Amino acid sequence: MPGTVVVGAGVAGLTYAERIVSSGAEVLVLEREESVGGLARTFSGDGFSFDIGPHRFHTSDPLVQAYLLDVLGQGISCIPRASCVYMADRYMSWPLSLEGVLRLPLRILVPSFFDLFGTRGGDSGTFADSIISRYGRNLYMHFFRDYTEKFTGIPADELHRDWASAGVDRAVIDKRVKADSLFALLRGLLLPRPVSTSFIYPSEGGIASFASGLASRIERHGGRVETGVTVSSLLIDEGGTARGVRLEDGREIEADLTVWTGPISEVAPECDLEFISTVLFNVGLRKRTRMSYQWCYFGEKSLSFSRLTIPRNFSAGMVPPGADSLTAEVTCREGDSLWAEPLKLVPKILEDLERVKALSPGDVLFIHPVRVRNTYPLYTLDYRDKLDRAAVPGGVSLLGRCGTFWYNNMDHSIAQAVARASGGDTPREFWTR
Repeated sequence: MPGTVVVGAGVAGLTYAERIVSSGAEVLVLEREESVGGLARTFSGDGFSFDIGPHRFHTSDPLVQAYLLDVLGQGISCIPRASCVYMADRYMSWPLSLEGVLRLPLRILVPSFFDLFGTRGGDSGTFADSIISRYGRNLYMHFFRDYTEKFTGIPADELHRDWASAGVDRAVIDKRVKADSLFALLRGLLLPRPVSTSFIYPSEGGIASFASGLASRIERHGGRVETGVTVSSLLIDEGGTARGVRLEDGREIEADLTVWTGPISEVAPECDLEFISTVLFNVGLRKRTRMSYQWCYFGEKSLSFSRLTIPRNFSAGMVPPGADSLTAEVTCREGDSLWAEPLKLVPKILEDLERVKALSPGDVLFIHPVRVRNTYPLYTLDYRDKLDRAAVPGGVSLLGRCGTFWYNNMDHSIAQAVARASGGDTPREFWTR
């Protein structure tokens, strides 16, 4: 009987397992997918590799940085950031630059200038009011609202303000870049202080090489990692405490502690918390695209996708020589029409990719839809109350993006897992009441 069973072989689960097994603990990691990595998997075939969106490592935490370098060893590249937004039919670097802002149409630029001096109202607790109070109504109407409603599938005034706090932080990434209000953007535009943001990315194998490295370490220390197995339920004793898990194949695995990195809704269904899922449309191209960015956000509702990623701009090894690729992300709910029949959207995806000049139709070698469950927690207005109602059995420790319902990045998952393995925890930067 393992002392600890970890459900989910994503970044958080594997990091936690690696830390405790290296200290002599017995651990078993269970993963329902056929490969490790969770939301940081890489799909490969015919010389092409695709991550689940623009994954990369960036952290201001020296302990996390040291851990990353220790796991990845010499197999890393340091790449400068190149991200953008597509607004008013043009590409602009993000975070915004003076050059980019001045290229906006006057119908957007002028009202945004007056928003600096107008009364924008208070923050009532909704995403909509939070963004308006920070950036003004004009930028909210022209980008933030449409992008967010397309991404989440619900009206912006039905989202909690935490979606604004988490979303802006995730989009900016580098804490040295201040972009959390219209005034902060203006200061950055008029009084720029050069900030060059760089990322760590694996030299080979895509982002999944980090998870693969962790899995190898776990097994070298005597732990076990099983893929392609589904946990159907917790084993609960008469006192209501979890004593392990039951698998879909009928096996029962007892453990002193169950670390759950899957959706919290699976161990506390009464909380009724929702997740957004994603369909990735991975496109292989016979020649290089003209796009120089690594990833780009698309807010216009008439465009089918919300984000594009160019894998080659993370690592040349993600594509065959002379070829190229891109990933278009479309969010949905597991079980809806897109999830059930993603191939029906392929013609629209290709039409929109041509419209934004990401490809020419004759260059397309293939387009493969890939379904990815539970990619983002959905912060509705009542999500905190629902979390408070979650009755998680004793003997279960929640961890990671899905387990703790925390819209985090990989560095946050690593920090949280390392802290938990040593008996501590990490704060969520936007969870202040």
